[in-house]
Amino acid sequence: MIVWVLLFMVTQIDAKRGSRIDIYKQNGGDILQMKPGKSVWGKMRNALPTNSLNRWTEYRDENRNYVLPFTITGKFEPDERTIIFGAMRAIERNTCLKFKRRERERDYVDIRNERNEGCYTSVGRHRGKNVVMLEANNIATCAEHDIVIHEFMHTIGLWHEHMRYDRDKYIKVHFDRIEPMFYSQFEKISKQESTTYGVEYDYRSVMHYSKDAFAERPGDITMETVDKSMQDVIGRVTDASPSDYIKICSIYKCGQCMGKPFGKKKSGSRTSPEDNRSSNERKKVERSCGDSFFCSHLLKTQPKEQICNMEAYQRWCCASCS
Repeated sequence: MIVWVLLFMVTQIDAKRGSRIDIYKQNGGDILQMKPGKSVWGKMRNALPTNSLNRWTEYRDENRNYVLPFTITGKFEPDERTIIFGAMRAIERNTCLKFKRRERERDYVDIRNERNEGCYTSVGRHRGKNVVMLEANNIATCAEHDIVIHEFMHTIGLWHEHMRYDRDKYIKVHFDRIEPMFYSQFEKISKQESTTYGVEYDYRSVMHYSKDAFAERPGDITMETVDKSMQDVIGRVTDASPSDYIKICSIYKCGQCMGKPFGKKKSGSRTSPEDNRSSNERKKVERSCGDSFFCSHLLKTQPKEQICNMEAYQRWCCASCS
C-alpha cells in the first residue's frame, strides 16, 4: 500500500529563512494521495497495522532496530539540516526505528526541497524512493521541528488524528465552513479500516489538524473541540506526544518505547495497546471486497482504467474495479 498523502524533548531551532508553511492550509494538504493529480494508492488507517507490508521492516541494524535508509537530495541551509536531523534523533530515542544514510537499499526516504511544493510525504513504505518534501527558501519553509517530525511520522505509518472513526466524540467538524474541494481532508476512516491500537484520542497529537484547517473564510473554526480547553491546542503543538510514539511502537512491536520496556505484559510496565478489533471483525474485513473511503475521490480525479490497472488500486478500489 502506498499512501501519498514528533518522550524526549529536543532543542527547538527556528528556521532562519522564509515564512512558516501552514501544512493544514496548503493546497491539497500534506497527504499525497489527497493531492489532485498525484498517482498513489493504499488503504488509509489511523496507523499502519502490525502486519502491514508498508512498514519499514525490510532492514535492521546490529541491535535489531528497524532502519529507514535516507538521502537528502534537497539543498538545505546548515540550521535547516540541524532541524531535520533533530527530528530523526527524537524518533530514534523514543522508538525502535533508526535513520541511516542510504547505501544500496532498494526502499528509502528521499528528503527534497523544491520551490512551491510545500510539505508532504506518503504514509508508510513503498517500493523505491519515498519522497519527503520539505520546501525551504527565502519565501516559505517547512523546516521547523514540528512540521518535519509530522511528515516523518506519516512516512513511518501514522495518519491524521482527526480522521479516526471515533473523532465525533472529541471534535465537531463544520463542513459548512470548509472549502468543498477539501472535504476529503476531513473524511472519517471506518472502524473496519482503522487501527488505533487502543490509544485514546489525543488533542495534543502532532498529527492533529488545527482548528481553522481549510477554512473557507479566514477566522472560521472548522474543527470545534468537545473539550473547550483544547480548542487552541489542536494543531499548535511543537513536538510529538506520548500517544504518537506509542502508536509507532505498536506498529513496529518495539521492545522499548520512550525509554521504557514496551510490548510485553510485565508487572509495573506499560503493555502494548492491542488492535481494537476482534479477530472475527478482522477476518470479515479481510474477506470483504469494498472500496476504501477515499476511492471515490480518486475516481473523480483519475481515469478508472488507470486506477484499476494497478495492483494496489485493485485492492482498495476492489468494488469499483471488480
